[in-house]
Amino acid sequence: MKSLYLECNMGVAGDMLCASLLDTLDTKNKEYIINKLNTLLSDVTVSLREVSKNGIRATKFDVDIKKDGHTHTSISEIYNIIDSFDLPQQVKGNAKAVYKLIAEAESKIHGTTVTDVHLHEVGTKDAIIDITACCLLIDYLQIDKIMCSPIATGFGEVKTAHGIMPVPAPATAELLSKIPCFTGDIKSELTTPTGVALVKFFANEFSASNGEYEKIGYGAGTKDFEKPNIIRAFIKGNDTDTVFELRCQIDDMTGEELGYALNKMLTLGAKDAYIKPIVMKKSRPAFEFTVICSPADKDEFTRQMFKHTTTLGIRQIECVRAILDRKICEKNGVRIKRSHGYGTQIEKIEFDDIVKIAEENDISVFEAKKIIKK
Repeated sequence: MKSLYLECNMGVAGDMLCASLLDTLDTKNKEYIINKLNTLLSDVTVSLREVSKNGIRATKFDVDIKKDGHTHTSISEIYNIIDSFDLPQQVKGNAKAVYKLIAEAESKIHGTTVTDVHLHEVGTKDAIIDITACCLLIDYLQIDKIMCSPIATGFGEVKTAHGIMPVPAPATAELLSKIPCFTGDIKSELTTPTGVALVKFFANEFSASNGEYEKIGYGAGTKDFEKPNIIRAFIKGNDTDTVFELRCQIDDMTGEELGYALNKMLTLGAKDAYIKPIVMKKSRPAFEFTVICSPADKDEFTRQMFKHTTTLGIRQIECVRAILDRKICEKNGVRIKRSHGYGTQIEKIEFDDIVKIAEENDISVFEAKKIIKK
């Protein structure tokens, strides 16, 4: 299991989260993410730079909009923009889920529906990139568990599209509901709606201690204070994790129905799911349906299996899983999965990239693989 601890003693903002996560990557992987982000919107450029915050080296995540575009105020319009991105479905789904949290908070404050709510600062292109980039990084880093410290909000007043508001601003305060937070001693807005929405969506727990870690990233904010305006991201990776195998036996579903149920489990985020043929009592041919998930998702996937199959019982088996450390690299436009651990090193080309080259050149996947290896 790979875990992430976010230290938010100086608040949390989307750009600071992105910067802290990028700071944990090596140069090649940073370049891959930045290049990917720079393909999303033609008039937006993303870049990184090193800055010093009270003598501490940190990474600054900058989003530059080349031309003035209108502010995207509709949640459906923002969804359409995110759907147009060339990114994994899981990443786009997470980005939209984060925006849904923001829209729900705004609609509650303004007494309107989510579909009718008007998003201002959080609807701009730089905010869309901040949220999407953070979702992409968490997926890319293959983070299994996220913990967060109590969040500093700051105090005073902030200028918004609706006028001067107290800190934390109304949307931020609504999103901070049920999240440990404190004012702190900085007179300024330290926590933004995008930052707290990302934490609210991804964090599994809130605690005051990070424990052991292997990597640390420093993400810088724009403002300067008497304290370093940074978020620290602590990453710990283990060679084992705990998963649950949820199993049931089925002899009264069609192949189409089983196939749909299997794909549904994978779409919902199961770590894996598979079906194998078995023979049940009275020599009846049947299938064993297995879903592998994290302990936190055990109850939800049990519910989904009962919903999408005809089974009357599901076995829940806790397993310790040995895993290799994984990293995705890019070479000549092709993604390569590299894994190592337990004295083993494995390298595998991303199959989607093999298929893309095969289709572009009207050749077989076997020939495409040979071309890539050359």
